Amino acid sequence: MLIRLLFYGVLIWLVVRLVKGLKPKPRVQPRPRPAPGRAIQGGELVQDPHCGVYVPKESAVPGPGGAYFCSEACRDAHAKGGDPA
Repeated sequence: MLIRLLFYGVLIWLVVRLVKGLKPKPRVQPRPRPAPGRAIQGGELVQDPHCGVYVPKESAVPGPGGAYFCSEACRDAHAKGGDPA
């Protein structure tokens, strides 16, 4: 009688483990990245044409031809055609 009870207990435990293993695991959703030129919480993002970094338009450094830069170093390097300092 005790062996039969132990057998059923182990059998129930195995079935519970199998059912838990079949449940899909929750997937972690990646955080969406803001697209260039789209409005986000702080404003619009613009891409630095020299280094490719996206910066908020209100904190970007304006350059020639309506371009925006992440820093004065990138603006000056772009004008000279070299790498940012």
